[in-house]
Amino acid sequence: MRHFLSTACLLMLAQPAPAQDAIPARIRASVVAGSCPAPQWPGTGMRIESLDTFKIALVIAPDGRVLKARVEQSGGGRPWDEAVIKALSACRFLPGRRGGKPVQDIIKMQYVWTLD
Repeated sequence: MRHFLSTACLLMLAQPAPAQDAIPARIRASVVAGSCPAPQWPGTGMRIESLDTFKIALVIAPDGRVLKARVEQSGGGRPWDEAVIKALSACRFLPGRRGGKPVQDIIKMQYVWTLD
């Protein structure tokens, strides 16, 4: 039995390692600079001091469309979160690529409400 296991291990070690060129290059999805509209202030009575950084994860389709948005950190309440989701979902995106072909990917973004 030991002889058989040793032979099997030697055979596995003797196989050539895959070439680095065989691993397809991966490029992450990205937002097109300047393509995001500013979120519209929801017009509620909440003070700006109570707002925080909003974090979102967007699933980007191979054609660059937003398939799904998930809030990872609320920015201060539902009206503000919905305003940011709407604005960031309207951005234009370059899809992720693997081996030169567009693929679905996830991009994480954040937004901080500020007074102008």
